[in-house]
Amino acid sequence: MKLKMIILALVLILVSCCCATAEELTGMTALDIVAQMGIGWNLGNTFDATGGDPADIYAQEQSWGNPIVDEALVQRVKEAGFTTIRIPVTWYRHTSTDGTYTINPDFLNRVKEVVDYAYAQDMYVILNMHHEEWINIATLDKDYEQVGVQLAAMWKQIAAVFADYDQHLIFEGMNEPRMVGTNVEWNGNQAGYAAVNYLNQVFVETIRTDAQGHNGERCLMIPGYAASSGKTAMRAITLPTVNGETARNLIISVHCYSPYDFCLSDKQVDFDPTVRAHVTGIDNVFSDVQELFLDKGIPVIIGETSATNTQNNTEARERWAYYMGSKAAAYGVPIIVWDNGNNNVSGGECHVWVRRSINSKLRSQKTPIPFPTVVENLMAGAASIEWGTGRDVPEPIKSALNGTVLWGSATGLASAKEWDYTYIQVASDPSWYASGRMFAVIYTGKRVFTGFDHLKK
Repeated sequence: MKLKMIILALVLILVSCCCATAEELTGMTALDIVAQMGIGWNLGNTFDATGGDPADIYAQEQSWGNPIVDEALVQRVKEAGFTTIRIPVTWYRHTSTDGTYTINPDFLNRVKEVVDYAYAQDMYVILNMHHEEWINIATLDKDYEQVGVQLAAMWKQIAAVFADYDQHLIFEGMNEPRMVGTNVEWNGNQAGYAAVNYLNQVFVETIRTDAQGHNGERCLMIPGYAASSGKTAMRAITLPTVNGETARNLIISVHCYSPYDFCLSDKQVDFDPTVRAHVTGIDNVFSDVQELFLDKGIPVIIGETSATNTQNNTEARERWAYYMGSKAAAYGVPIIVWDNGNNNVSGGECHVWVRRSINSKLRSQKTPIPFPTVVENLMAGAASIEWGTGRDVPEPIKSALNGTVLWGSATGLASAKEWDYTYIQVASDPSWYASGRMFAVIYTGKRVFTGFDHLKK
């Protein structure tokens, strides 16, 4: 009897050692969670790969050239400064075709094992559905109800497995749902927008209905059509409801590879933040996100962004990384860099941030970060200003003389984008913002004005 009790005790100890060890995080809103997530990293071209033998649960994650994921990789990601990891997963290749959509439990447990690697590092984890051919169909605008049946069946299984994981774990319903092969594949249309909204509703209802464990409060990420950062597609997003009310703890998922020719092709080798053409796209995405979501108390995560390595244009990517990091901090929008493990120098898909495997015998593969200065600039940009300060902007104040709109905040004054994309930037100090203070602003560019603007405390 004593021997049996000792064996049972040992088993319980081993089980407890295998479970995630992050300190429990509960009772927080999506805004609270997003404010802590910082800069993240994508485990790309791994579980979202679509090759290999489905009978081998390790084959898929290696089928696009990356090694099997181990704890050491996740530790390198954490040590590089990333505090969030997104794990894209293609599930359909391990799902039954008998109408029950049963996911192979061995594959589910393998994904769970990697989630635990990150969870044990006290990182935030985003788990999604990626490259699902049954979602991304040309007839999505017509067949969305049948797609929704499978979406619900699969997410019900995933949610059950991860129910007891706290708010460090976030579910992302879909990746870039779209009508593949059509002339509106990436821009969408009203029917496509409606289909994606329907599927987002199915996803949220599936997680929230009869929610087990922490699934009732878990943050849920929902994309618009193709996860587009285009303003039209983002504006078309309808927030899912539960029992007739807007669901709690929702996060909008947006992807941003801007400027496209720099980030996803070899056409633009340089990036200069002083050149308006280089930063206008980025600026517009963040300002649109603020207008459509942040100002309404709806948090946003840029789930994918990166800049491809084009003939080792490292200095240009350093500047891009710093700019994106600072924007993320200013607006309080976490960005998750895309890493597909591709360490080449051409082709537009060279997005390696953390080395997947270390070989101490090869000088080219012994360092954990292939381009350390790019990562350093990303983190430095994110640390350059207080997180979320860009959202703390009062109502616009109009000039007494010519009506030019100015903005006031504790970090400075800046004009609206009214003069051929030119800004006025004036440093300020919080102590200036006393009730009744008057500000004189003199602009000496193409147009000249002198005005006093009364900024309220």
